[in-house]
Amino acid sequence: MLSYETRYFEPNYRAKALSRKEVMVSHHFNYTKKNKYEFLAFKKKPGWKFVKYPAHYKCEKSKATVAIHYSTKTSDIRGKDVVFFRTGPFEFNEWEELHHFRPPGQIWIFVTQEPASIVPCFLPPKIYRYKTYNWSFTFHSSSTINGAYGWYTPFSQKFLPDNKTINWIVQKSKNVAWISSRHCEGLGWDRTKFVLDLKQYIPIDMYGKCGNRSLSRNSATATRVIQQYKFHLSLENSCCSEYLSEKFWNALEKWKSVPIVVGGTKEEYERLAPPNSFIHADDFPSIEALAKHIKAVAASEKLFNEYFKWHKEGSVHQQSFHSRHPVFKEGACKVVQRIHQLCTSPSEDSFDPYGPKWFGSCYNCGKHAWIQNYNFMWRRTIFSHDWEDNRTLFFLDGRESR
Repeated sequence: MLSYETRYFEPNYRAKALSRKEVMVSHHFNYTKKNKYEFLAFKKKPGWKFVKYPAHYKCEKSKATVAIHYSTKTSDIRGKDVVFFRTGPFEFNEWEELHHFRPPGQIWIFVTQEPASIVPCFLPPKIYRYKTYNWSFTFHSSSTINGAYGWYTPFSQKFLPDNKTINWIVQKSKNVAWISSRHCEGLGWDRTKFVLDLKQYIPIDMYGKCGNRSLSRNSATATRVIQQYKFHLSLENSCCSEYLSEKFWNALEKWKSVPIVVGGTKEEYERLAPPNSFIHADDFPSIEALAKHIKAVAASEKLFNEYFKWHKEGSVHQQSFHSRHPVFKEGACKVVQRIHQLCTSPSEDSFDPYGPKWFGSCYNCGKHAWIQNYNFMWRRTIFSHDWEDNRTLFFLDGRESR
């Protein structure tokens, strides 16, 4: 596919004053199947420090090996087959340098497990909008490579389980739990205030940094504690399309509880989650009505067990941390597999980070006014790039609660 776009030329690519030309560029890649790949994880990210670089993996399914390097130097992208971008911020001159050093055919992948509203800092300048990222590796179903936290799979007719009925409520001795270790106020809405307001009507045990109870660092011990609860508050830090994080899938699969959710729209939960497996807070006209429903379900075996009927219809799968991050073997081999697929079935891949399926996919939480009142009033809803002054300005600290 050929198209015209604006390019900026200057003998010294670091210069601010750039001349403009309309040039014809091809967005079609000729992917080459290889038995050895060189990947680069670019820019600083705390979660990636647990990998000892360079890391070397053997992808048995693809019959290829991968070497993963790490660097913060733009020139180090040279000679690499794939570059992962995890976080920023990036200055304008860095984007210039990256595009200057980028060799033909190099694949750039946008990688994150957070919603778009939290990671605006590695969006490219608008002049590079359509020619920066080839692929995405995120939780969203539109992602090139599947980085979803979890998913639901209906059973086929052949493999339906027996009709044995389980009374799920007898395993539960406590009511509602909330676990949150960071972003206590949320980044788009005040979820701590939401919990405290709900706590006026029903008892809620608050664990972690945002509460007054602590959990054992031993995973098995912590699971046994949380499994005693009938309900779990699965409150996402932001309300963005399809952002159903591990707290939601843990409630379903690990803790066997009913998640009470604020995050995506109800339609998204219904599309991605098991049928009738959750309580969507925005279904109710007030926080009192939500609390009343929770009390009614907690007091009734019949109502409570309704939320677990899906166990006879399908299963939940949680994707491992290593499969959701391309610097580990599982994630890196998924990238190799995608390259090999495109060698036999070519397609024109590109990822628009400004598009409706990413940065345009976040919204205020809730349709009802009582939930909307927990949204923060932003001085700016998105950050602003002042590229002429060669710097990035963020307005994410200008929020007021309403």
